[in-house]
Amino acid sequence: MRVQKHSAYFAVLLSIFFFLNANLTAQELPEPYPPMPEAIEALASDQNVNFQKIEIAGWKEDSNFYYAFEPKREEPTVGFIIYPGGLVDPASYAPMARSIAAKGFLTVIVKMPSDLAIFAFDRATAVIDYYDAIKTWVIGGHSLGGVSSCAYAQNNSEKVDGVVMWASYPSGAYSIHDKDLRVISIYGTNDGLATIEEDIEPSKEHYPPDARFEPIEGGNHTQFGWYDTSPDPLQPGDSPADITREEQQTQIVQITAGFLNQFTETAFPSCPIVAIYGDDSEEVKLLRYFRDNVLNRTIQGQELIELYYEWNSLIIRFIPADEGLKKDLKEMIDGFLPLVRKAVE
Repeated sequence: MRVQKHSAYFAVLLSIFFFLNANLTAQELPEPYPPMPEAIEALASDQNVNFQKIEIAGWKEDSNFYYAFEPKREEPTVGFIIYPGGLVDPASYAPMARSIAAKGFLTVIVKMPSDLAIFAFDRATAVIDYYDAIKTWVIGGHSLGGVSSCAYAQNNSEKVDGVVMWASYPSGAYSIHDKDLRVISIYGTNDGLATIEEDIEPSKEHYPPDARFEPIEGGNHTQFGWYDTSPDPLQPGDSPADITREEQQTQIVQITAGFLNQFTETAFPSCPIVAIYGDDSEEVKLLRYFRDNVLNRTIQGQELIELYYEWNSLIIRFIPADEGLKKDLKEMIDGFLPLVRKAVE
């Protein structure tokens, strides 16, 4: 399988790398993909999130920091650590990190030596040790960052409770199939680098049996971040997406935040509709399809989605204790389900 070949090739290259020159400098490696303007703009506080660049004294001087996004409106108890993709500037994930933080989760992007997370996959420990108030940690990453997050989880399963894979898959060397972890794999159906048939499907044996797999229809590899691949439109080997970067990013944030929500102390469902109908119900599947394939394709629809997710964390707290509210919401949703079915036909 290609996933095994990739692991073997990477192990050989890594061995050669250290054998030939243990002091190889970043200047001798390819330049990392720089962040797009949208990513640079997201490296700032706003009305919902506090932003900080935090330096760690013990880390290598040119990579001795991480970006932290902390929600303003509540004290988070769940932290999410992001490992960047290989040779991708960590700022490229700032728009997603800030959006996830706005939903109530401390979100951190770790800078890596030479922008290769596999060389310092244990850096999450310094982040975890810094935040005493965070009770639950989830680690994840894009592409090589996802592989590196599995490497960390394999060796530190007592420190993290979950893993989020963005367009990524582990090899047998970093298998976490026997760890007590919750795992989600989010991938694009147009991804030319982490393909469904050769990479995502075979990777299932390396996850716990209850791992979730969430496809983004029409999404590709490059649009999992905001990094500049010019003069080429895509990373080498990737395929064009059928959806915009904004559409893909919205779905990544929504799915990731929904996954993180299960780790909150209240353990509420990810949204009111799931609380009413159940996660595997036909109604929820229909409404998710309507969200991703109808609403998400227009600016107005994206604004409605954002508004819903802004309020859902508040509404969900009242549903378990208020059967009347739950009944009223169900009647309201039942009333417009026929319109939703018509819209997706």
